[in-house]
This record gives sequence, structure tokens and C-alpha cells, in this order.
Amino acid sequence: MKNKTSILLIDDDIGMRKTLLDILKAKGYETFVAGDGAQGLAFLQENPVNLVLTDLGLPGISGIGILGKVKALYPAMEVIILTGSATIHSAIEATNLGAFSYLQKPYDIDQLLLQIQRAGEKQRVEIELRISRQLLEDKVTELETSLARVKQLEGILPICMYCKKIRDEEEKWRQMEEYISKHSEADFSHGICPECFEKQLSEFSATRKK
Repeated sequence: MKNKTSILLIDDDIGMRKTLLDILKAKGYETFVAGDGAQGLAFLQENPVNLVLTDLGLPGISGIGILGKVKALYPAMEVIILTGSATIHSAIEATNLGAFSYLQKPYDIDQLLLQIQRAGEKQRVEIELRISRQLLEDKVTELETSLARVKQLEGILPICMYCKKIRDEEEKWRQMEEYISKHSEADFSHGICPECFEKQLSEFSATRKK
């Protein structure tokens, strides 16, 4: 069964790379490998992943360099630093640049798998929060738009007591239907109420008798 988290492993140690690749694939992760930072960054341009596992001491671009570039290009992508020569300085630098975690080799595989799981969970929560925030913003916009439409019909409307036309903002007299349609989303269909029907029928009958 595949895990949803996809991983790029960057390590110049072929044996370490193969061992970790086999473990991650056995756990169901879609895993890719690169032998150095340049190869890894080139891969990410065409194949974004959820998580990067990178060795710190790589030839060319260091693990810290990879972390900085990944966070600049793909802020939501998580990075875990793996190193055989941990220092306080590199750990602080990695944390400041946004590394999800920093593990020293030889690392406990269960601890690494736990960190990978937590990184995936963090991403999923952030995605859900972004979706919820967007839905909320869309709802607020919809409500503000509806409120603005309602406000257009607030206040006193000058209306003719005989023909029922309404005087608009340009001091022109408009048919009631035209004015309301312009200032709301209402549409009109014409019919006849029971009182008017009886009145028209009576007047028609009276006319026929004459």
C-alpha cells in the first residue's frame, strides 16, 4: 500500500542510499534518489515531492544549500537533514532555514520513519487549513456582495402614488420593475391576483351588458 508522502533522498553514499531506499519503499513511500545536490535540485524542477531527505556533507551543493533553495522555491516542501558530522552551528542554521528535523548518523530508523510521518501529517494539516481559509474567504466575499446588494435598496424610495414609478439617483422616473431589477437580482413575471381578477371580470361583464 502506497503512502501519500513522496520522498526524494539525496546522498552521495551509494550503500546508505540503497539501504534507505529499500526501507522507504518497503514502507510504501514513493521514493526517488539523487547522488548530489545539483542532481536533486534538477529532479525537483520536474518532479516536486512532499519531502526531501538530504545528507549534510554533499559534494558541490551542501545539504544546507539544498535546504535554502528548496524552501525558496517550494516553501511547502519539508526537508529533513541527515548528517554524520553534526554541529551546533549547522543544527541552528538548518532550523533557521526551516528544516523539519535534523538527525545525526547513524540514526535510528524508527525515529527517522516517525519524523517522515510527522512531516507528512504537518503538510496535510496545512493543506486543510489553506482550503478552509479559502472557503471562509470565499464565503465572506459572497456575504459582503449580498450585503452590498441589499444595501442598495435601503432608505426611502420616492415612488409615484398613481403610476408607482420610482425616482432613481439620476432624478429619472423608472418603472418599479426596472428599478428593482437593476438594484437587485430579482426578476419579474406578470400574473393577476384574485382581487384584480374579480374586478376585471366584473368590469368586463358590465361592459358586455351595455
